[in-house]
Amino acid sequence: MTQNTTFKGNKNNNQKRKLPYIKVRIDKLVDVDDCNTKAFANVTVGGAVAIHGIRVMNSRKGLFVAMPASNYVDENGETKFSEIAHPISKEVRDLLNSKVMEAYHQALDEQQSEDESENMSEDESESFTQSM
Repeated sequence: MTQNTTFKGNKNNNQKRKLPYIKVRIDKLVDVDDCNTKAFANVTVGGAVAIHGIRVMNSRKGLFVAMPASNYVDENGETKFSEIAHPISKEVRDLLNSKVMEAYHQALDEQQSEDESENMSEDESESFTQSM
């Protein structure tokens, strides 16, 4: 997969910059049917900044990446959310989202493989016990 490695800086300049290196670790998969949160992730950006509390969420439109946020109640009594950290360009947001989703799907595959091997081991031990 070829990835665009440059992006425009902020709107005030037309400099092209390299996309940062992003490393993702899925901390926890959430397997609860009525919960919209499906996983928690930590991201390291450029080997210099860590962002904790990134979530993979499920909605009617599908899976998406939610950045860490705090909530508060405004003067009208409505709960509002404010992102604590977020990418500042579309290119970096797209890269971060794709890296988190890639890590999420890999974690799901690994969990499924572990579950299958555990089930296989249980079946083997059960058949061994029955043959005795």
